Amino acid sequence: MPGTWTVTSGAVSIYTFTAPEDGWLVTSHVVELPSQLLGVDAQYTLPYAREIVRYTYELRKPLTRLYVTHYHPDHLLGAVAFNAPLFPLDSVAEKITTAGDRVALEEHEKVGDDIPVRARQPDHSIGEGKEIIDGVRIEHRRLHGAETEDALAIALPDTGAIIAQDLVYNRVHPFLGERRFESWRSALKQYRDLPFDIVLPGHGLPGDEALYDRVIDYLIFAERAFERSATAAAFKRRIVKRYPSYGGANVIDHQLRFLFR
Repeated sequence: MPGTWTVTSGAVSIYTFTAPEDGWLVTSHVVELPSQLLGVDAQYTLPYAREIVRYTYELRKPLTRLYVTHYHPDHLLGAVAFNAPLFPLDSVAEKITTAGDRVALEEHEKVGDDIPVRARQPDHSIGEGKEIIDGVRIEHRRLHGAETEDALAIALPDTGAIIAQDLVYNRVHPFLGERRFESWRSALKQYRDLPFDIVLPGHGLPGDEALYDRVIDYLIFAERAFERSATAAAFKRRIVKRYPSYGGANVIDHQLRFLFR
């Protein structure tokens, strides 16, 4: 089943690929600058990563960077399909170097050849701050203590857009395995106040500022459900009953081994 492409137009164009359910509804983004392309996140499986690579060829500009916003396998493992330097935060680069190959092998054993046996290693690291690339303003933001310990968010002020990735999910079950309910909500409230009308999530279709409050509400419910659930099965029943239309069943199942161990 193919993924979905969505185009956000402004001072620059952002092409967003959302994988189908078997790809965990992960989003990757291609930012088109005047003479080059920037990629953001690499997908979970190789077939969907290759779909993005093919799309970049059609844009007829070189892909000069592939950002990986955090080390989770669904955003990292497809990176081996890309022929562009890999740019994570320095702290994320350390995690990829330390744990990337182990995570790749674990996922390969579960899924098969659609997952590489080794993770792509970083070529460079990126720090928090502002940069002008090809005449376009870009802000690299270090997001601490939300879904995971450290993650990269990329803002494009001239387009009014922020690539928030796994800070927000759009009608997809968030990964709660690191149990950062309170600090994640705090980060959502902080980012909700930023001047960006276009919010690009890490899972699901592009949206707007309403995504922040929707994820906050989800986290409040999920934390209470977790506290009241003696077993993984009980927790999953509560979540699915409350959010029956949400995608990302694989995300729920993946996180249970971290929440109930």
